Amino acid sequence: MILTAAKSATDFSNSAPRARLPRTSATSAALRLKAMLLTCLITSLHASSHFENIGYTDFVNCKKLDKPVLIASWHGNLMTPLYCFRRHKLVIMSSLSDDGELMARVLESFNYQVVRGSSSRGGARGLLEMVKMVKAGNSAALTVDGPRGPKHVVKPGMVMIAQKSGAYVIPVGVACSKSVSLNSWDKTQIPLPFGHIVMHSGKPFVIDPAITVEDGCQMIGQRLLDSGRQAEIYLKTGKISEA
Repeated sequence: MILTAAKSATDFSNSAPRARLPRTSATSAALRLKAMLLTCLITSLHASSHFENIGYTDFVNCKKLDKPVLIASWHGNLMTPLYCFRRHKLVIMSSLSDDGELMARVLESFNYQVVRGSSSRGGARGLLEMVKMVKAGNSAALTVDGPRGPKHVVKPGMVMIAQKSGAYVIPVGVACSKSVSLNSWDKTQIPLPFGHIVMHSGKPFVIDPAITVEDGCQMIGQRLLDSGRQAEIYLKTGKISEA
């Protein structure tokens, strides 16, 4: 269910959007109900857990500076960053599909600014709009291996936005003591109630416009893996590893 709602979070292409049939009032009502239920589910799962946000002060401090911030996460860990950064009006991409429409409504209920686009429809336009909004000072969030994977393979969108805007990139990793994983390409992680959730925000960094997109993707991927490892260590020991 979470995968169905979130699988279209961030990907880009040059394809133009296809025409869509208008939604009936019944379809719109069903979408509103599904979005409300999904929003309540994400909120209740985190509110009923012991939640610790490690390194969050770096995000807050960066927001006080002149540069915007880009939150990077893996697609399979989307739920926790989505909940954690809900009050900051971050820009995020959602596809033009029906699943994307559902996700857009959930994102808007969490106070995100939604840009529409995906790998198959309207992606280039969505990317350009995100670059424009980040250059204007808005911070953003992206699931960098979405929406279709492969898992933990960073797509170029985050690198392009970071290089064109000069924004700080903050990688976030998540660890849960109680969770289930969906049988999907990204093994979407759903935290269970009354568990312990740790979200680790890594140190902010910028991506030099002079480096290649491939090197930028590798940099983001390594920082994300490090943040995930730190979240796991903190979950087990209550400490951050300096290694």
